[in-house]
Amino acid sequence: MFRKSILTFVLTITLFVAGLAQGLTPQPATLDERLGADDGFALTILITANMRGNLELCDCNHPRGGLARRIGYLDAFKKKFKDAPVLQVEAGQFWYTASPDRLVMLQNDQVARAFSRWPVDVINLSRNDLAQAERMLAKDGLSERQERLPMLKNLISANSNYYDNIATPPPFVIKEISSPRIKGKSNKLRIGFIGLAEPYRTSDGIADATVKNMYEAARAVVPLARKQCDVLVIVAHSEMAGAMKLAKENPEADVVIAGNAEGLFKTHQVGNTLVVPASPGNIQQGDLRVYLDKDRHVSFKYIATDLDAAVPSDAEATTFVQAARQERERAHYNQ
Repeated sequence: MFRKSILTFVLTITLFVAGLAQGLTPQPATLDERLGADDGFALTILITANMRGNLELCDCNHPRGGLARRIGYLDAFKKKFKDAPVLQVEAGQFWYTASPDRLVMLQNDQVARAFSRWPVDVINLSRNDLAQAERMLAKDGLSERQERLPMLKNLISANSNYYDNIATPPPFVIKEISSPRIKGKSNKLRIGFIGLAEPYRTSDGIADATVKNMYEAARAVVPLARKQCDVLVIVAHSEMAGAMKLAKENPEADVVIAGNAEGLFKTHQVGNTLVVPASPGNIQQGDLRVYLDKDRHVSFKYIATDLDAAVPSDAEATTFVQAARQERERAHYNQ
């Protein structure tokens, strides 16, 4: 098992399209160039956040994002790095809203179907996702819903505050990866993921009762997860300030993902912990490369790639998105 006291060297490379922020270098023209050379990384963690129920391209001057291009990026990665393990992590706010409106619930169900058809390994619940999750995780009829929507088995949340009639997701999950790229006798690596949700901002003295204190929950869970894994990742749907505080208070963590740090693109180092901003909205793909040296010390490199026309759209996912749009249109006209 890795020891935080040994060494965590972090190399961060963040690539962004010109125009997102002043002074940022344009991305390479081709996806192959953006993926980069095979420099011996052990595995990668693909990070998304703040999809807000949108499976389509963004409605903007420079169309980006969408389910089909996310799958296209994943397929291109696997084709180029054939033996490299991939873990997909959703940092939160993947459902649209918590509204009980029929069309909103249909849109949320479509996202759940997409995440079940193209599985996401670790799905963190944001504060915004909790009400929809509560409907889907009601113990009555849960086994049938899990059979229809296997993604429900991949949810994590260490500070959700549900009643006993709800099957509360586990606070963390351990994923064991096997690959020749992972150095050591076993060629295995255990990666722990802890899920956290930052509460809504409320008036002075009024707490957000939907979630428990994020920082207290982290301090209770981190030592437990750390004992069971080699690399520990806190997946927090929080702004950068909250993620930085989590990193400071939990030095046992190797990585803290700031799932709601939109507009902030740079990674930060807090002691031995790397704080990574999830790629903004539905328009980019975060790609966290994990490296192991001969002594099994861990290091990282972070790339954020625009999901623009350079990224191919997966044909099956494109068909799924088109069918989902038509389903919503029929439901709208039949109201």
